[in-house]
Amino acid sequence: MSNRYAGDCYFCGNRVAARAGNLIGKINGRWQVAHLACEQAGQAEVSEVYFPTTGNRVYRNRKGRCEDAPCCGCCTC
Repeated sequence: MSNRYAGDCYFCGNRVAARAGNLIGKINGRWQVAHLACEQAGQAEVSEVYFPTTGNRVYRNRKGRCEDAPCCGCCTC
């Protein structure tokens, strides 16, 4: 089930944008969200990349594709 609200990934701790991850269940009465790549691997698979020229922060999986955008991952942000 897709997440309605933004939250922190259960596995890697990075931010998951709204509707960009999956709910993985409740822990201590709170819903937990995870990046798609982290959920499939069962471990941290996403890292934060900061672009100082634009000030943008994006989250990419180990293949270098963006996790927080529904595109193909070829953006230069």
